[in-house]
Amino acid sequence: MAIRVELCGRLIKAPEVRVTPAGAPILRLVVDCGERDSKFVMEVVMSGDSVHELARHLSAATAVRATGVLRQVRGRPLSGVMQQRIEVLADCVTVAEEGR
Repeated sequence: MAIRVELCGRLIKAPEVRVTPAGAPILRLVVDCGERDSKFVMEVVMSGDSVHELARHLSAATAVRATGVLRQVRGRPLSGVMQQRIEVLADCVTVAEEGR
């Protein structure tokens, strides 16, 4: 069973767009969803035809809203030690209205 989430926050850095060997565009965002005095950072990943258009409207500090499912990702960074993290596999990312 997938856990659906909706998160709002500001981008910590510019979006990253990559294209898989099969030609699918992938958008990766790092979003700070925390309150003023605390940080709560989540990675958001989205794929699909709208990725390039959406990326043109995003930059560091842009307020975004994303909806999707949580997924666990395992990987081996440069340190060589297997690590696990949680990210949002988004089906929708929008630029959020200011003040929301």
